Amino acid sequence: MRTTADMRGFIRAACAMLARQRDLAGFEVYASSSEHRVARINYTSDIPARGVEEFKSLNADGFAVRIVMARDPHETGNAAIAGDLTIDAVREALERARRAVIVDPHFPGLPQGPRRLRTIPPSAEKSDLMGAKDEILAAAAWRIVGGALAAFRARMKLAMPRPGLVIGGDLSLIRDRIAIGGSNFDDIRGDESARFASSITALVEALEAKGSATAMGVTREELNRAGECLGREAMSRALALRHGERPRHGTFRVVMGPQPIAEILNYMVVPSLTAGAFQAANSAYQGRFGELVMDERFSLADDPRAPAGSIRRRITCEGLPAKRTELVRYGRLCGLLANTYDAHRLLADERRAEKLGASAPAELAFPPHSAYRMGESSARRFDGHPGAAATNLVMTASGGVSDAELIRAVGDGIYVGRVWYTYPINGQRAGDFTCTISGDSYVIRGGRLAAPLAPNHFRINANIADIFSKPIAIGRRSRSAMVWGSPETYIVPPIAIAELDLSAIASAETD
Repeated sequence: MRTTADMRGFIRAACAMLARQRDLAGFEVYASSSEHRVARINYTSDIPARGVEEFKSLNADGFAVRIVMARDPHETGNAAIAGDLTIDAVREALERARRAVIVDPHFPGLPQGPRRLRTIPPSAEKSDLMGAKDEILAAAAWRIVGGALAAFRARMKLAMPRPGLVIGGDLSLIRDRIAIGGSNFDDIRGDESARFASSITALVEALEAKGSATAMGVTREELNRAGECLGREAMSRALALRHGERPRHGTFRVVMGPQPIAEILNYMVVPSLTAGAFQAANSAYQGRFGELVMDERFSLADDPRAPAGSIRRRITCEGLPAKRTELVRYGRLCGLLANTYDAHRLLADERRAEKLGASAPAELAFPPHSAYRMGESSARRFDGHPGAAATNLVMTASGGVSDAELIRAVGDGIYVGRVWYTYPINGQRAGDFTCTISGDSYVIRGGRLAAPLAPNHFRINANIADIFSKPIAIGRRSRSAMVWGSPETYIVPPIAIAELDLSAIASAETD
């Protein structure tokens, strides 16, 4: 990766060159260096396998230039160049941006904020994963495999000639550095972050057993701890869930664990809580700003410095301070994730009152605390445009109960521990979604976890209101949960729901 000093030096030189261009009213230069290292875990007992595959990488270095022409404040152009952080490359990017200019009547100008930010020592929030070598990641991955095999041998006293044992998943290390400067700033602004994420699944096909475990963190200590326990946890859960039951389809009382809640928030709720979604009239909460959109016990906020979160950001990809954004307060929609452009478009929209709703305050602002340039992974990238994205989504609830009380409140029903293939149906605005219960789930009888539920047996077809509007009870403890491939992390509680339709997926037992 590029060093912080190299990137700041490049931005300083690029800004000095662009400041001499007489045809420009304003400019911005953004550079990033990102690295996403993935150790694929692939162990199979019955066919040859490597255990830990050769590392895969998704790395990107480069910069982007955005210009505003002096002849028209709404005339703007962009260009990006990969790999080459030199003044010659800036000249090339400038010419490309000039050729690509468009007149955008909605362009509000480049982001504005403090001309100079308070200096924070780079070491104040620096993760010790920034300098981690591949050997550290590989060692943790092998410990995951070893832990899963040890748990299998310890629990299975009798030898199985063909157990169909599969240990799969990945261990990823995501790092990025950014630097940004421009005509609206007197200083060069930089940030960096590093974290790991891992999702492991253990299968024992002979026992129809499946279990999973996930971990996230920002330190080497947390990475080492994940290596020691993830494989063991996934295998132990799988063996505890063998030969799961396959109930008939119907309407059930349900406890949704943290991972399913995170999935539903990720694919259904968060995309509806952006200024861009409201401006495009594509939010599930369209016209309901200021109204109750969830049960009054729920609050939801995005916090780039949440103590339990695994994402740490000090500035946005527009060069502004990254701050907490309150989205839902005691059930009422009170804020939106925003970047400068989308916030301006929504507030200036002639149909603003209709799009936000009658309960929206007359004096309203959407501070651009959530503008990030995200790429294919969850690292920031130079060739993306600033869009509204969350960091650590924290859901809390008043009047929460213990997990045991939550299950007792359901009485007879289903505990959903993990889902996958979650996506909207009937469009984002409808709020309808579907997902499949993939594992880590149980049948509840008499207020207790009575038997495992067969993985991939039930599909959920519901609306977000079914989950968040009238829960029976809410867990008092919010836990970290990961959604595979998501740039956000989640800290959420489990929720007990009175009625949820579960459809049995066609099989020999359910036909």
